Amino acid sequence: MAQSLHKTKRRIASINSTKKITKAMELVSTVKLKKFRRLMENNERYSNEIAALIQELFARQIDEEIVYCKEPKADKDLYVVIHSNFGLCAGYNNNLFNFVKQNIDKDKSVLYLVGSKSQNIYSEEGYEVNNDLLHCADSISMTHINKLGRTLDSLFKQGKYRSVHLVYTHYVNSLKFVPCDLKLFPLVNEGRSEDYRYPPIFDTDVKTLIEELVPVYLNAILFQKVVESIVSEQTARRTAMENASDNADELIDQLTLEYNKARQAAITQEITEIVSGQL
Repeated sequence: MAQSLHKTKRRIASINSTKKITKAMELVSTVKLKKFRRLMENNERYSNEIAALIQELFARQIDEEIVYCKEPKADKDLYVVIHSNFGLCAGYNNNLFNFVKQNIDKDKSVLYLVGSKSQNIYSEEGYEVNNDLLHCADSISMTHINKLGRTLDSLFKQGKYRSVHLVYTHYVNSLKFVPCDLKLFPLVNEGRSEDYRYPPIFDTDVKTLIEELVPVYLNAILFQKVVESIVSEQTARRTAMENASDNADELIDQLTLEYNKARQAAITQEITEIVSGQL
């Protein structure tokens, strides 16, 4: 009986230690979530304005063909997939992997992976993988974004890929975030709408402006979506750690009750043995 009590007591202490870790990770994720969510919200207006300006330029009905709107004669598509560098974030990485597996043809695509958690998964599944951008998700900065943007811009203009896509996690709310496929290149020229009567006046010719603004637009979109993926990751991690802490509390309560019952039974048995001996 004493050995069983000691074993239960050690298990309670072990769960308490684990709970301290999950609580600490929950607090860290909460702080990071607030930081990156604020960054995402602040950058959203800027990226939307850049995208609207590009569409305004397209609405001028350009006769000249722009390299960013032309689909190269290539055999494969390029997909940039944003995973995390760390685990313990529930189904965040697994949802991305399932999305890629269901929607991307491995024979007609090349993956550029961001985040070390994706390093071995896709290679084992038979995808063609380029790991040059593997650690861009370590800490978000414009240095990483500019490097990624220049690489994608150069690869598309050289005609190496038919199209360029970004697979990221769209943040809906604190309980819902879904993988999405955003097509970066080629850009779609929607032309002039019927109610577009008074277009803005641009000093430089439209083609030059578009070719100058597209890299800026690309960097803005990449930064926005990478930050949004980080927000989703931190939300998933915070929720996972919160659930782990709650489960630890329930398990501790259950083990404490079992420990008290066993201890009470042991005391009752000892009293019974003493009383029986006296009789």
